[in-house]
Amino acid sequence: MATLTPPRRSPLPALLVMLLAWAGILGAAAPAPKRDNVANAAPPPRAPSTRDSPGWYPSVDPESASVRTGRRVGAPLVAMPLRGGAKSLDELGRTVCRLLSHEDRDSLLALCVTDSEFREILWREFPQSRPATGLQWEDGWRVLGMRLQSGCSDAIGEFGGHYWQFLRFERADSTTRYRNFRLHNGLVLVARNERGVVERHGWLRSAVERKGRFKIYSVRD
Repeated sequence: MATLTPPRRSPLPALLVMLLAWAGILGAAAPAPKRDNVANAAPPPRAPSTRDSPGWYPSVDPESASVRTGRRVGAPLVAMPLRGGAKSLDELGRTVCRLLSHEDRDSLLALCVTDSEFREILWREFPQSRPATGLQWEDGWRVLGMRLQSGCSDAIGEFGGHYWQFLRFERADSTTRYRNFRLHNGLVLVARNERGVVERHGWLRSAVERKGRFKIYSVRD
């Protein structure tokens, strides 16, 4: 079995930039609301504007520095815990290897963050959630949720049904600390297969940690 390519950074920021461009295009194409006294009149023509350009956002952006720092500083403390998951990063790795061996896609997906955890814990601290972008948590989850679904399915299809002994996680990146959680980025899962060959798996790219619980945050699909 061939060794997988090295992991990449979590794709969420780049994908949300694409979503921002998408949102700008849709905003330009939306029809003007009808007024009561001219319900049947066609909307007047409008001169081209930079607001119609993909990626446009208001020039007044008091939180623009969060793009550089990678986090919003004014995010509130939240009480919601991570449900399920593992008690350590190593336990997360051992559980993943066991589920791959048993081809248990549903349990593997249950190790991933949920939509409610993303909304209440994660999203509000990401720079893409600041008002100037015009993005909502659903925009981020639409991308992340689909990648988690397809990534877990692909992992079962590629690695499922084989014995895997978890050895360790290697990190090609650092841990990013937020107010309510941590992201362990650039993970490489190192495991030994049934032939005794040590392999480095890059499909599980990052994990979220909150109050002693660890869950999968980003995967390669």
